[in-house]
Amino acid sequence: MTKITFIGAGSAKFVRGALARILDTPELADVRIALMDIDAVKLARTEALAKMMARGKHPEIAIEATTDQRRALDGATYVIVTVMVGGMKYYASDTFIPERHGLSLAVGDTSGPGAVFRLIRTAPVLRQIADNLSDVSPDALVINYANPMALLTRALHEYGHTRVVGLCHSITSSIKVLAGWLGIPAEEIDYTAAGVNHLSCHLKIERNGRDLYPDLRAKSEWIVRNATNWEADTWKHEARGYERIRIELLKLLGCFPAEGPWHQGDFYGWFRKTPESVKHYGPPAGWAYNFDLKLGEAAQRSIDDMLAGKAPLQVETSTEAEVPIIRALETGTPYRFHGNVRNDGLIDDFPSEAFVEVPCRIDERQLKPDAVGTLPPQLAAAMQPHVAMHGLAMRGVLGKDRAMIRRAIALDPLTQAALTLPRIDAMVDDLFAENAAYMKDWS
Repeated sequence: MTKITFIGAGSAKFVRGALARILDTPELADVRIALMDIDAVKLARTEALAKMMARGKHPEIAIEATTDQRRALDGATYVIVTVMVGGMKYYASDTFIPERHGLSLAVGDTSGPGAVFRLIRTAPVLRQIADNLSDVSPDALVINYANPMALLTRALHEYGHTRVVGLCHSITSSIKVLAGWLGIPAEEIDYTAAGVNHLSCHLKIERNGRDLYPDLRAKSEWIVRNATNWEADTWKHEARGYERIRIELLKLLGCFPAEGPWHQGDFYGWFRKTPESVKHYGPPAGWAYNFDLKLGEAAQRSIDDMLAGKAPLQVETSTEAEVPIIRALETGTPYRFHGNVRNDGLIDDFPSEAFVEVPCRIDERQLKPDAVGTLPPQLAAAMQPHVAMHGLAMRGVLGKDRAMIRRAIALDPLTQAALTLPRIDAMVDDLFAENAAYMKDWS
């Protein structure tokens, strides 16, 4: 029997959306669900919600919850990882310790100090997952949703579990945005994106064989003037001009970045180097932390109300790719998506050990990434510093090497643009101290 295991199931908001889609997929009517989290209170909430959802559609589906990772992984066919080690407390320190030293991060989960220290905290959990899987479910497909996507998915591979893919919704979400601007149905856009997660760009956007880039460029000034952010209630500045960063990158790189503009600001030295540039491009430091905090609190209240009978059971079905991938592998139905996988001959510009985001497909019950070849040189140049930084960070974590961690952070493009080396050292010292509980076995 197919078994789907969720690691980090205390994230009830994510699990409920995925479970809703599983329950709506007839081909998965007889699966077993295992929910695992180290937080027993959060896990119990997710379990209660999951069983409530199943009773209404497929009461025969077996759902178990455990704080024992090995038990949850035993017999797993698919493992979905949504962990955030350290939780919001450490998300805050990843954001606001750098701000105190002069580095303003809007999100901080992909490159730079925030990403590196997330990797440091999460690596032991990923190693445990890989070790347990080697004993109890060596053939399981691990689907990672945790950030930093490229680094954590790579870490699972480095620790020995090579059947792994990372998933992110930024590429499909950006197509919906582009479709809205261009006034066409999203499903009519033929697209290909590639690169490194959150830095990937659309290499092709077409409709019926016609290139849509001329239309997008012609509308770029209108987009800057008129596009707004539905999340802008968390930002006190004027929401208009929200897309300024992506339109400037479109002009520079010749391709449209998939991830949102405020996230893009963290990746380059131009948009958040000074207080003036932060004010111009937005948002203030910690925007994503504050947004996620509010969203998480609202989701928890909503779930508690449903469990207490104070609100009807209403669950928004996930639009992520994990359930369609599982369905395709189980049924042999073809399916296409973009995934994060090891760069085994996929993008010529990056080393083989890097994890890259490329078109993938399920074909003949196998996951097959498609080679992209050589990126446009300006895209490769924009992404290579991050690939190199990720490589240093991975070396630092695998070798428990503090000096390599310092180098990785110092060579991050935004960090080196905003801070001097002595200020970077001071910032890293503070982050080491803050994360000491996760680095007890480091020299």
